[in-house]
This record gives sequence, C-alpha cells and structure tokens, in this order.
Amino acid sequence: MRFLALLVAAVTITACGSSPLLYAASPATSDTVVDGRASEWPSALRPVPEESGLSVGFRHDGDDLVVAVIAGDDRQARRIAVGGLRVWVDPMGGTDRALGIRYPSPEAPDARSVVRNGPRAGGPAASDDPQRLRRRFESGLDQMEVTRGILTQRAAADGSFGGLAASATWGARGLVVEMRIPLTAAPGLLETSADGTVGIGVELLDVRTTAMQARMRNGRRPARPREGADDRPMPPAEGPAVEPEIDIATVTRWMQVDLE
Repeated sequence: MRFLALLVAAVTITACGSSPLLYAASPATSDTVVDGRASEWPSALRPVPEESGLSVGFRHDGDDLVVAVIAGDDRQARRIAVGGLRVWVDPMGGTDRALGIRYPSPEAPDARSVVRNGPRAGGPAASDDPQRLRRRFESGLDQMEVTRGILTQRAAADGSFGGLAASATWGARGLVVEMRIPLTAAPGLLETSADGTVGIGVELLDVRTTAMQARMRNGRRPARPREGADDRPMPPAEGPAVEPEIDIATVTRWMQVDLE
C-alpha cells in the first residue's frame, strides 16, 4: 500500500501543476432547458481535457450556470452509468472543491463493476449485462448527491433544493447529463457567489487505478498509472460493497469557465 500511496501522491502533484483550460459560457437561449437532451448543445460543446469521447458545454443563465456533459461513445457512457458523474464548483475560479453535485447518483459501485464496465486503454472494456447497467443508470435519476465540505446529502433533482436541478438520458446520441447550478451564495450550496470566472471539475471513475489497487491486493504487479490523474476515493457507499477493502479511485478534469 505504501507503493500505491507514493504513486498517487506523485500523480496528484503532476495534475495540480498544469493550468486548466479556459472555456467561455455562452448566453442561455429559449432552448436552454435542463431535460437531458443534446439537441441544443452541438455548437457549444468542447472536449473534456484528457477524455476521449467526452464533451462539455456551458451556458450562463442569469445567476445560474447550465452544464452539459455528453458521453459520445459507449465506453464513457458505461463509466457514468456505473459510477455517476460529479461536477465540482470553485466560485473563485480555481480547483477547490467548494460544491460537488453527483448525478446520476446510483449507489457507489464495487470494484468489480468499475473494472468490468469502465473504459480502458487499448480498447473497450467487457460489458456487464446491458439491461442491468441501464437499470443502475435509471436508479440514480431522481436524486443528486450534494457535497459541501465534509457533508454529503441527497436531494431531489427537480430544482426544489435551492434551484439545483439535473436531468440525464441515455440513447442513440450517447449519455447526456445536464445540470443547472446556482452561482450565488445560498444555504447548503455555495458559501461565496461566483463572479467572472468559475472553476469546474468533472469527476469520473478511474478504472485503471481501481484495477491497480485490486491487483495489488491480490499480490500482482500493478499496472503503471496514467499521468495527469487526480485520484481521490469515492464517498462511501450507502450499502455494502463486494470488495470494501478497495477504494474506488476517481479522476477530476478541471476547467475554468468565463461567465462574461
């Protein structure tokens, strides 16, 4: 485990040393509705840094930021279906995790599900039962996990929690996640209002590091981790995991979003 800790520390330092890409949030239009549809986003999409097949779009709607994350290939869609997607917000434009929204929010996965379904270098992963995977995705559509500091709570995704809303669909155009995030200070959400530039982090399952931990637990030589990963454990599952000794690693891709 000491070897793994040193690897993770080195990788995290590498990630923190790079500057996030700067994207602009375009003004919202009459079509900007949080409904989990991709139709209004094609011209506004940009690549998520270091993530093939994953795009992001931003629209500024008054005091709210509307975020769309679209998984255009099956590998990335399975990754989100298994572990959900977490968006972090830093109202000061940096990489501090001031507010996190996980959606969809199925129960935290076990290590076997992560390794079976996530994308791997060199080709697609072996797929789990497609119907079971879709049921898992759909089980997390009604609620979000909202994290501020050390507190994580569940809230309805319909906008009743301080205006925070989310919706997702999984169809022929891929898996689409949309969120409406209030950028003004409010109880349970941001402590400081955003102004000018906001930091946005997209957190996803890190299949490679999770598999490495599993191999180390079984006494096998770990695979070399990909550089640039910002690994951190998922919040604890609400139910028992199949392999509770193994933390589910994640990677966070940070961007800066210009609101003006």
